[in-house]
Amino acid sequence: MFTREELAKPFYFSGGSTAILLIHGFTACPIDMKPLGERLKNWGYTVQAPLLPGHGTSIEDLKKTSWQDWERAVAEAAEQLKKTYQKVLAVGHSMGGLLALSLAAQGRIDGAVSINAPIIYVDEKLHQAESLIGKIEYVGKPHKTAEISLNSEGLPHFSYIQVPVISFISLNQAIERMKGKLPQISCPTLMVQSMADGTVHPSSGEFIQKNIGDRYCDAVYWKDEDHYLPLSAARDELAQKIREFIEKRQLLVP
Repeated sequence: MFTREELAKPFYFSGGSTAILLIHGFTACPIDMKPLGERLKNWGYTVQAPLLPGHGTSIEDLKKTSWQDWERAVAEAAEQLKKTYQKVLAVGHSMGGLLALSLAAQGRIDGAVSINAPIIYVDEKLHQAESLIGKIEYVGKPHKTAEISLNSEGLPHFSYIQVPVISFISLNQAIERMKGKLPQISCPTLMVQSMADGTVHPSSGEFIQKNIGDRYCDAVYWKDEDHYLPLSAARDELAQKIREFIEKRQLLVP
């Protein structure tokens, strides 16, 4: 079985002059992005996937961080890549997608891909996490019994079993902030949304697409896939969609 350290470990694949920053989701780890990263590497892209602050260690560590820490980490990673590579894109899953969009809104990257980025939750109560302050410190994830698991594809996944309420509130703050910044995005953007997502409401994708606008935003809606699209049976097709987007938007440097 895999260890926490193996699954949480950042990874880097050296390649061509187009670099892709892969950003994992809330409470998760870089391992979620590794199948995607390996396919992109095989096509000649440089790939880097950092571990976000507070992730991959303990929920107590996560509790000490906020969206500002997570955003600062990916901004620093993007800046480092820009020193060496001609084009830098950010590809993020879930909260990672939100962070990719934030980098795009700040003009820090040449292109962005958001995969099931949260704007609207399926469970509306998640938007009212502030009501739990002073009542409970951590909330458990439904049906989550172990930090390390294998999905139906036999791929490993790591995420915390519990979530610090204060950290979830910070994520919600990042969502509200990002809603108003989407119109500021002026780099090529690919919005990917799973229509069978049980966590992020599919209308999130429509909101992102509408507020960025057709000039800059391409959209792919996945009919039968759930939230963890990068680990699904469609992961190779997802990688191909990203590749097509990069080539269409002329982000590939020979």
